[in-house]
Amino acid sequence: MENILGLVGTITGALGLLISILVVRWQVKVQVRSDRMAFLSDRIFDISIPRDLRQPFYEEYISMKGNGTAIKFWLLEGENKNREQATISK
Repeated sequence: MENILGLVGTITGALGLLISILVVRWQVKVQVRSDRMAFLSDRIFDISIPRDLRQPFYEEYISMKGNGTAIKFWLLEGENKNREQATISK
């Protein structure tokens, strides 16, 4: 009986260790992704960088399934730029 309990305890401990390692690896991947998306959104919002140079950051942000205010900002900025060009050409 004691041998069975020891075996069950060992197996349970090993499974717990394996699961905790998998969870930590998953958390690291999520954190790296969050950090990259934060970097990309910062570049999208940085109007001191010309729009055409920010384009690759926007495209990568979209490819990472980014959405929200950074995308809305990019689209509104593009619409405003088009309006300005239309006004200038008149």
